[in-house]
Amino acid sequence: MRVLAIAAILSAAPAAAAPLSVVVRGGGDALAVERLEGQVADLEVTLSIEPGALEPTLDAQVVAATRLAELHGARAVVWFVPRGKGVAVAIATPADHRLFVREIPAANASAVAEAAAVAARGALRAIALGGTIGVTVAVTVAAELPAEPAPTPIRSPVDATTIEAGLGWQVALDGGADRGAHAITERTTIARGPWATSLALSFGLPLHRAAGQGVALDLARSGGVLGVARRLGSIDLGVAAGVLLYHRTTLATPDGLAPTPGASSVAFVGGLEVIWRARLWDHVGVAAEAGLDLVAGAPELAVATGGGIETVGQVRAIQGRFALWLLASLP
Repeated sequence: MRVLAIAAILSAAPAAAAPLSVVVRGGGDALAVERLEGQVADLEVTLSIEPGALEPTLDAQVVAATRLAELHGARAVVWFVPRGKGVAVAIATPADHRLFVREIPAANASAVAEAAAVAARGALRAIALGGTIGVTVAVTVAAELPAEPAPTPIRSPVDATTIEAGLGWQVALDGGADRGAHAITERTTIARGPWATSLALSFGLPLHRAAGQGVALDLARSGGVLGVARRLGSIDLGVAAGVLLYHRTTLATPDGLAPTPGASSVAFVGGLEVIWRARLWDHVGVAAEAGLDLVAGAPELAVATGGGIETVGQVRAIQGRFALWLLASLP
């Protein structure tokens, strides 16, 4: 009787529980997978690492988890979905149609991986003890993981609009002054994609000109020009047209001639230009220009005597032009 009683007690004792079989998908966060192996080392859990990329949607991931559980005879399937600098922990138990999802907020990679592994350990321990996790889901229908914020679109050169303002120095080889016509120049450019339009203003400095026959004067070249250019990388190829204002001041005349009051004359200009641009910092750069202008109505320098009007100098109709700017751009 005693032997039979002992046998009855032994037969009534529960058999040692088999280890919980778990498939871990390795195609998500490799560091979290590595940390999970350490976290469950003291549990009755057997891990099988399944390589391969994760499916793009949670529905597809749940279907894949069902297939992997059947293939490996596993009770649970674990995977980690990167979400920016955070991660989502997903655990499926296909046999009872349950899904557990835990979002780990963004932090440094090591802390995120450790937190994800701890969350997975807690869920697996509950399963191993006979509990259930998460919510009930169908195999082909699952709640979506928390969506990442939509990234701010990056504008390409095709649709980006920029505004550039340049301040610099211009020299025109117009024959009007002994060393060229120098001017302070300001240029505002609006560029969208490969095209740019600009307004260039120049404020000429009065420079000496020896006109012959003892005549000396100052001549300043100012103007306003509109331009259109095609941008090819750092090079702009363009055309421009506008007006020029020449202002003359007579400094000296020979005996017998009286200086006339200062006067201005207007000319029309059109031409071709090539501009090279380079960025120094985020919103600061430099630009250099070479242009060829055709001037209609270029003024003549003349003296009036009793015998009539005598030309002593003339501004060229075809002029070379060079400029250098410091640029600031938005955005």
